Amino acid sequence: MRRAFSFGDRTIEPAVRRVNEVRCVAIIGAGTMGQGIAIDLLQKTDYDIILLDVQAEALKRAEAKLTSLWQQQVKRTQIRDEDAKALKARVKYTQKYDDLTGADIIWEVATERSEIKAKIFENIEKTADPEHLAAVFSNTSSHTTGELAVLFRSEAFREKFLTVHGYFPFEANRLIDVMKGKYASSETFALGVVFADQILEKTVIALPVDHHGYITDPIFQAMAAIISWDIETGQDIVQFGGLWELFTANPFSVLDQTGHMPYTESSRHLGEALPADDRLRSLYKRDGKYYPDWIAKLEKEGSTGVNSPSGRGFYTWSEGGRPKPQAVIDPASGEYVSIGEISRKDFWSCYEATERDRRAGKIKSVESLVHVACADDAGGRAFRRYALPICLYALDMIQDRVATPGQINMCTRAGLRYKAGLIELIDALIAHLTIDGVIELIRRARDENADDPYMLEMLDVDGKAGPRKGRPCLLHEMKKRNFSRLLGYGKYYHNPVAELDLNSGKYKGCYLDLKFYEPSSRDRVVSIVFDSPLRGNVWNRAAIDQLAHAYNRILQLHREGRCGGVLFSAAGAGMRMLGADAREFNRGWFEREKGYVPLNEAEAAGFTRNGMELFRMIQQSPVATVGVFGEKWGGGAEFSYFLDLRYDVRAEGFVFDSLERKTNWQQKNTYNQPELDYAILGGFGAAGELKRLGMGDSIIFEVFDQGMTADRAYQVGLSNAVFEDELEALRRGYERARLMAKDAPYSRALFKKQLSRGTDDEALAKETGEVFNPKKNPFVSTGLLGLLDRGARAPKMNYTCTGTELPGWSYPTEDGMLDVDAAEEPGPERTAHGGH
Repeated sequence: MRRAFSFGDRTIEPAVRRVNEVRCVAIIGAGTMGQGIAIDLLQKTDYDIILLDVQAEALKRAEAKLTSLWQQQVKRTQIRDEDAKALKARVKYTQKYDDLTGADIIWEVATERSEIKAKIFENIEKTADPEHLAAVFSNTSSHTTGELAVLFRSEAFREKFLTVHGYFPFEANRLIDVMKGKYASSETFALGVVFADQILEKTVIALPVDHHGYITDPIFQAMAAIISWDIETGQDIVQFGGLWELFTANPFSVLDQTGHMPYTESSRHLGEALPADDRLRSLYKRDGKYYPDWIAKLEKEGSTGVNSPSGRGFYTWSEGGRPKPQAVIDPASGEYVSIGEISRKDFWSCYEATERDRRAGKIKSVESLVHVACADDAGGRAFRRYALPICLYALDMIQDRVATPGQINMCTRAGLRYKAGLIELIDALIAHLTIDGVIELIRRARDENADDPYMLEMLDVDGKAGPRKGRPCLLHEMKKRNFSRLLGYGKYYHNPVAELDLNSGKYKGCYLDLKFYEPSSRDRVVSIVFDSPLRGNVWNRAAIDQLAHAYNRILQLHREGRCGGVLFSAAGAGMRMLGADAREFNRGWFEREKGYVPLNEAEAAGFTRNGMELFRMIQQSPVATVGVFGEKWGGGAEFSYFLDLRYDVRAEGFVFDSLERKTNWQQKNTYNQPELDYAILGGFGAAGELKRLGMGDSIIFEVFDQGMTADRAYQVGLSNAVFEDELEALRRGYERARLMAKDAPYSRALFKKQLSRGTDDEALAKETGEVFNPKKNPFVSTGLLGLLDRGARAPKMNYTCTGTELPGWSYPTEDGMLDVDAAEEPGPERTAHGGH
């Protein structure tokens, strides 16, 4: 969304106001990251962008990259020619720091080297007015905010300084870190979080306390570093790096695309700056070296990735289109050699894991990771040598209260694109082996690496050696406190929906694809924002699990009298809600040469059954619901039919005229049900729900066969309000939910019961009588005072429903919020056999 909204949270209202005043962002550094940030801001905001670099060639490359992108989008009919010209006109390319004077936010992304950052910050202090600036950001992979803040001489700049760090490719990666440090003000930190969350529309990991590399970078850095010291041949890069392909991608392939500089400079800094208790510190300094000689040689030669002058790094890459690796460096000879296949004889467990997933219709599943972790082949030994120390590092961050289990899992899923998050892996190992079994697996890894002193330190689980001496691993505390899971899992598909709070010992909601805004005591409105904009906020198994858990939280709040209404919306430009995730229509990976691999009937029916159960609960619950969305497709449109009110934002774009065979820029359809075109049906009850909403057959055909604009939907009574501006739609939708939340729970529950039942005069008479009975409807005594005593202010209603039986409604138990088997705190009788 181009502007921010507080969702009733008074604590962020000042930050929201200041963010909405931003008009210009300056980016220092026109390399890969600077270009990505510029592209993202240009596409998501109407800001002016200043792109500064001391090298004219860097600015030329950046301008060429952005111009080419806009031209491609015009060619693909994604934007108009005049839009491309406007985008181009909003960017100023400069080598002069004097041009920073009008910027509201300055974002340094030029280097990882602190001595160069110091010179940049000196120039910022000379030219920028701290009173005008909202904030100064620095993109760093290894420094803490405190280390960099002191490079400013002025306290005024230190107070407005944050480290804000994105991931490659910035414009297409969900994750971003915002770290405060000890100098930044609370107001600046709040502004940074709101900016990253609502303007950049990223999954934000907000860290109030400094930590080298945030959460994600130390994990990614370690994925490459822990292997790098063992690499002797090109085949080692393929095979050892290939271990991480079970999770995500080979880190050396990723580094070639990002450029080696952030990795090598971070290794230098981490080698000097990591604290004494960091388990992985030995990865960054061995015999006075921050990384192995073979990487240093590539750096010296300028072979630092696909965008380096040589166009090569750990690999050589194809030219034109999306680059693909062609050959791999062989450190032994210094030559590039052909990319070999991972040995089936030595790494058979990895091949078995892939085949197990294929048969089960899964992709890089946690079950397959566990299979490899326990195997007796080279794949199993590599897993235990390289992956287990990083698992222990994740547990250290939780133990040290640097990060929560949910944050680490989200970082690895969203930022590093793991198919199964790192904490999910740890939970699965515990479920398969018990905590004692996992400890023994780590001790087995120590025995397998007994001749490597560095590895013995990193694999210490008992607090007997190395940086963690005197601090046994978190697994021991978990066993003592009888915890068998760090995450709570969804009731339908076992996706992560909650995290263990070690302080309280309870699970609390934690969602990758939803934002949950708690209700204020004043408004009693919860806001739920679907938060997967890069995928169009699709409906998939993870979204079903997360929404089920989130809505059960709402029902608990309603029972306590703390929530009476819900505002639903969606992140991303145009507030789009797409339908069911097409990737889940196919069993496993879709491969063009294989074609469609069908789901079986039970799987397809189960998705509809679970979704309908959830949507029906939302529809029938005594909580008022308002949806504020833009373009809706398939299941996204169907979800809105289950809500009490629908507020629509007009959508504009290119629409293809099939008769004239051309595209026109015009108002787009807001309601779209294209299922019949794809030989399927609306799986969440579109036809029936449209009937229930009073739409006749002709209108329903119109929705399915040609779609419907927001204005047309308002005309036929499907939409309750239409807006041009997203922020205004949110403001009005939230206010309507706030007013609806004032309804007495008993009356609203009975009202919804009557709607679902239809006409029954005798039942209506009986229920009207019951409404006036304070023993059945305890809210009536307060509610009627507003009518009877007009001269006095009516007393505040107590909305608590504990002990009150609401008509046609019973609250689910808290156990209904999670897959109970996965979330309970099991005793020895359960951990012995694991669980799922």
